[in-house]
Amino acid sequence: MKFNHLTRALLATSALTFSAAALAEGPDGSPDAGEAEVQVAREAPATNDELAAKAAFLEAQVEALQEQLNDLKSAMSKATPSWKGAPQYDDKDAGFSFKPKGFMQYDAGYVGTPGPERAGTVGGLNYNNLGWNNRARRLVIGAEGSLPGGFGYKFELNFAQGQVDYEDVVLTYQRPHSPIQVTIGNFYPLSSLETMTSSRLGSFMERTSFTDAFNYNRRLGLAVALLDPAQDRYTLTAGVFGQEINNASFNRTGWQASVRATYSPMLGSTKLHLGANFQHRVAQRDAQNVQYRSRPFTQITDQRFVDTGLIAADGDDIAGVEFGAIMKSLHFAAEAQQVWVRGYRPGHVFGVNNGAGGGLFYADDPKFRSAYAEVGYYLTGETRGYKGGKWDRTKVLHPFDQGGWGAIQLNARFDYLDLDERVAAGPIAAPNYVNGGKQYGYELSLIWNPMDYVRFMAQYAHGAFDGGPRSATVNPTSTTPVNRRSFDLDTFAVRAQLEF
Repeated sequence: MKFNHLTRALLATSALTFSAAALAEGPDGSPDAGEAEVQVAREAPATNDELAAKAAFLEAQVEALQEQLNDLKSAMSKATPSWKGAPQYDDKDAGFSFKPKGFMQYDAGYVGTPGPERAGTVGGLNYNNLGWNNRARRLVIGAEGSLPGGFGYKFELNFAQGQVDYEDVVLTYQRPHSPIQVTIGNFYPLSSLETMTSSRLGSFMERTSFTDAFNYNRRLGLAVALLDPAQDRYTLTAGVFGQEINNASFNRTGWQASVRATYSPMLGSTKLHLGANFQHRVAQRDAQNVQYRSRPFTQITDQRFVDTGLIAADGDDIAGVEFGAIMKSLHFAAEAQQVWVRGYRPGHVFGVNNGAGGGLFYADDPKFRSAYAEVGYYLTGETRGYKGGKWDRTKVLHPFDQGGWGAIQLNARFDYLDLDERVAAGPIAAPNYVNGGKQYGYELSLIWNPMDYVRFMAQYAHGAFDGGPRSATVNPTSTTPVNRRSFDLDTFAVRAQLEF
């Protein structure tokens, strides 16, 4: 390095100066006469030009040293990562950044048994999969970063349940300060505030029922967004998607088109969220059917108490509205969605290679609906994070490792899902009636974030059900029509979560 060469030169100069002083001494240590004359000559007053030249030389040396120190500092800053849950490397001059990332979610809990306890599977309900259970909900590892020219990327793999699955795997393009962002890859298809918010940041352990019931999964697609980089007031995003990235079939003929718009103005000190979304979905040609069903507010069981079964259809259309508000430590959110099934009629002739794939034919097109409303409050003074039309990370004000209590949040939610629909007069069965059932959820959650990247959650939910495919199993002796037989159950679950 130049710095090392300069150091050697300074040391050599010092050595020569010392040697000259030693040679100037006589045998008895007194100055040599000849050398004394030279020394006197050297100590003669310098002219103004000589002094100016020396000053200029020294100033140039100082500037050279300062430049080398600046280069050294710049090199060290590029090699030293910042810390955002994991090391993040940035070279802003070149436009590169890289950050490894991941998170772990471990769940445990209890799902109650509706009605009397049974052995094994009865009426499609597996009693062995109720009660206590635990699982690794998500074990995700990946990386994200940026490339020169406005490109960015994110790559995430989920290893839960001993299998490899895909989370967000995307390439993005957005020039600095540009309102246009292009995303291509595997990601959620613009379906709701709940769905677009990361599962790491939700108010409850699982998203609201329509996310599960209406089959919202990541898909391979392309989306173009109009954003507000300066003030984050609006988003308008449209995209076209194929099927899931892990669909191993070569007959991936299903597709969908989606659009979502959000507007988030300030009303005094309150941040509002207003949104709407729409999706047009087309089923795969050789399995032209749809099915809507949902777990009871937790995924520590695979049992569903509301389920339409397979319905012959070429796809569906879904419309939703969104509302949210943040008032200091208090937040509120509500959404509603309705799905219209484009069903097939009896006698419908399918095209070549098309088929219902086991779906039942109904007399008319059914439609289903779902909604939720929630309220949450931070006991420790935090404000819920929000960015880009979705919930974002909340900054913990007084972390546990710094002597504080961390962030403590209480949430309550009412969740409604209606999968019943009469499409024609007649018996309560196909092709006249879809007995998917109604599900009502009354949920409470307590969340503790001791620091920004660690979360513990406890959740209780009381589920009330009307009708559905399990009502006759739960109440086999009831004389009430199966679509109105009611039952309920309780669930309790806890989660430990770590991000990096």
